[in-house]
Amino acid sequence: MNRKIVLLGFYVGDEYFDKYSKGDPYPQVAAYKLEGRFLDALHVDGNVVTTIASIAVTTYPRNKRICFPAAKVEGAWGGGVVIPLVNFPLIKMLSRLFGSIVNLFRLRKANVDWVCVYAAHTPNLVAAYIGAKLLGVPYFVYIPDLPVFMDMGVARGKITRLLKKIDSWLIDIFVSGGAGVFVASKYMVTDSAKWSGKPFLVLEGIANSVAMPSVAVEADVPKEFIFYAGGLSKAYGIVELVEGFIKANTKFELWLCGRGELELYLSEVSERHPSIKYLGFLSPREVERVQATAAGLIMNRNPHERYTRYSFPSKLLEYMVSGIPILTTRLDGIPEEYFEHLNVIDDPSSEGISSALVAFGAMDRQILSKKAACARIWVLENKTSSAVGRKIVNFMEMHN
Repeated sequence: MNRKIVLLGFYVGDEYFDKYSKGDPYPQVAAYKLEGRFLDALHVDGNVVTTIASIAVTTYPRNKRICFPAAKVEGAWGGGVVIPLVNFPLIKMLSRLFGSIVNLFRLRKANVDWVCVYAAHTPNLVAAYIGAKLLGVPYFVYIPDLPVFMDMGVARGKITRLLKKIDSWLIDIFVSGGAGVFVASKYMVTDSAKWSGKPFLVLEGIANSVAMPSVAVEADVPKEFIFYAGGLSKAYGIVELVEGFIKANTKFELWLCGRGELELYLSEVSERHPSIKYLGFLSPREVERVQATAAGLIMNRNPHERYTRYSFPSKLLEYMVSGIPILTTRLDGIPEEYFEHLNVIDDPSSEGISSALVAFGAMDRQILSKKAACARIWVLENKTSSAVGRKIVNFMEMHN
């Protein structure tokens, strides 16, 4: 039986996202791609999905744009609306809340089976809660990251910290009011006093079903390089990565791209060390192109950082789909089944990364390539939208 599902979140369609994310200091590319794959997963077996969304952008004055217009979005899964947004602090949240409630009530005669809320964002949670109480439609929440660990590297004043605490308290209440949760790590639920009794399904991430094929290193690449793509925060181990690379003094270059607090640091280091290249912010398509020519992909978050227990790095799935060898630290949020396909950095310090890079450079290239190819096949068979979609729908049917 085909189900009717509402996805309440931030999926605004590619054209709208590309147009209005341009120039944002912290564009939510990874989150947008993950929500799009979650949407594809909900569409499994021909389910009809209606999206109610507003664009995820940095709040004014960091993002200079104040108004984001309403729009409609369509796809094979169904269609939906983009809520107009006023990008001032507080007003932004109120416009999301009002727009979400209005559009949910427009669907009151559509016989909706479930509402799925993407990300633990208070306005959307409140709207889903009101919909559940007044319309009798149960809601489920997909939590790819805990809000308390988001915006790392962004300085906060006392008032902002207080508001964040209030927001976390509200999120606990409204997530608890849902019928169940999808989480990136089981510890999000098992370690929570408020959520420990909630039915949950672990979705570490969702890989791209239409994956780019693995590509051989192109002739115009001057030297083999290790590539990092993602957030440039101290909490992600970027300083240790750079220092470890310099100490290793291997045959590789180190290429990095992304945005964050360490952009200036990387620009300065790359001027002093020609083997380190900071590429700035690249579009997803540009990242895939550079990634395909790399000798290895690296991710070295510190397992001692508390946030790593409650998150799964979505970048890891993109790395695995590329078919390129991967170096990564061992994090609590990464299930053990993944590590058969990965090359582990045992020590996240700069010395440990240096040793790992030296060892990686000495490994047999055929063995590395075979492991990377197996990683790609495993992800495409087990972690794409089509692979997890039935699990998602079965979970909602069981806990309706």
